Amino acid sequence: MKALVSVFGVNFARSRVSKWCLVLAAAIILQSTFPSGSLAGESSEFDWGFRERVRQAYLLNGFDFSDDIDADRNYIRVRSQLWASWAPVDGWKVYAGLNNEHRHWFKSEKGLQDEDFEIDELIVENFYLSAERIGGSPFSIVAGRQNIAYGEGFLMMDGGPLDGSRTRYFDAVRVKAERGARSVEVHFITDTSWDRHMPVVNPLYKKLVEYDETGAGLYYIDESIEGKKLEGYYFYKNENDEDDFFPESDIHTFGGRITGKYGGHLDYVAELAYQTGDMGDAARRGFGGIASATWSFDRRMDPSVKAGFVYLSGDDPSTEDFEGWNPLYSRFPKWSEMYIYTLAATERGAAYWENLIIYHLNFVINPVSDITVETVFCLLMAPQGDLATMPGLIKPNPVFGEGDTRGLMSKVKLSWRLKKYLSGHLLWERFDPGDYYFEGADTGHFLRCELMFEY
Repeated sequence: MKALVSVFGVNFARSRVSKWCLVLAAAIILQSTFPSGSLAGESSEFDWGFRERVRQAYLLNGFDFSDDIDADRNYIRVRSQLWASWAPVDGWKVYAGLNNEHRHWFKSEKGLQDEDFEIDELIVENFYLSAERIGGSPFSIVAGRQNIAYGEGFLMMDGGPLDGSRTRYFDAVRVKAERGARSVEVHFITDTSWDRHMPVVNPLYKKLVEYDETGAGLYYIDESIEGKKLEGYYFYKNENDEDDFFPESDIHTFGGRITGKYGGHLDYVAELAYQTGDMGDAARRGFGGIASATWSFDRRMDPSVKAGFVYLSGDDPSTEDFEGWNPLYSRFPKWSEMYIYTLAATERGAAYWENLIIYHLNFVINPVSDITVETVFCLLMAPQGDLATMPGLIKPNPVFGEGDTRGLMSKVKLSWRLKKYLSGHLLWERFDPGDYYFEGADTGHFLRCELMFEY
């Protein structure tokens, strides 16, 4: 028994619930491999699938913007996902998924290329029960480890930003009520700084987020107006670091979102939110929003142009209040793959979007079927400049300058899909630092190649 406990880690020993969750997840996956599964037809109550993602990424000057410092990274990420679902009766489903992602380093400023091969953790990525229109009522429920996204992820998309794109799950319960074109959803979330809720094979106690997070929220959707979708929400979140490195925070976020079409070519979106609460002993007052309009042309290659604006408030060090925006659960690379590393090294953490203004212009074409080329140009600004003396940052350092222009970002992404099972992309991002950073800062680059197999 001690050997078994050592295999599955401390969580296995401390929680009988976690033990049976793993047993049930394994049973579902094993059962789904028999001919009675999805191979027997779409009407089968069992389904399963597998995904293999291979990425090679190269990052130059993403942390320090200096050619004089040898801190570039070159590595391959290999992520394997196995999932299965079981629908015992109509409207009810149990879903489980396992995940492993390991990295092979060619170059690292930390010497990781010299370390022995490590298969990394095997984790329970998803494990939930869902029920739709329970007993013919308007109520549905999803309970367990699940992925959650609202809108385009402005506030809710990723529950574990520190593990990159390995996972984005939440340990949560959601209850939804629907009536016609309107619905309201309530959620309750508890995410720990490292995975303490489920068993882990080969546990490395990897950080998922800097602090334990608990939260609740209410999300309303109204699609009763033709051509428009209205959304309103309230989110509560508590951030509690057991090591007291980060001050405890309570965040209350109130916001709304509208999407729609105008004529046959224009799509638009706008979302605004306001935050209150506290950060340590300071009162919190934050403001954030996004707006964009996309025009699609009836021309060869289906071209489209998108113009957008992002505003996320920054803290004013001259006041006693804290005015910085809290991204809640949206710390993922939604505006840049490269810049999340800059934020990790110099500000509040990886993909911690705050104190930011973005003006962006996107161009998309489809030169041939199943191939998309996107080009993006961004001007990044900061509502609060001169961060060299601002308190509360993870690592204030000479990287900062005395201006409020973060810099110019450009990127090109070519995406493709071959038949049903194979897809991939090539991505290049370039960042030219402005006077928000030190004089003479060098250009940063990020390149990535991805190949994805899905069955």
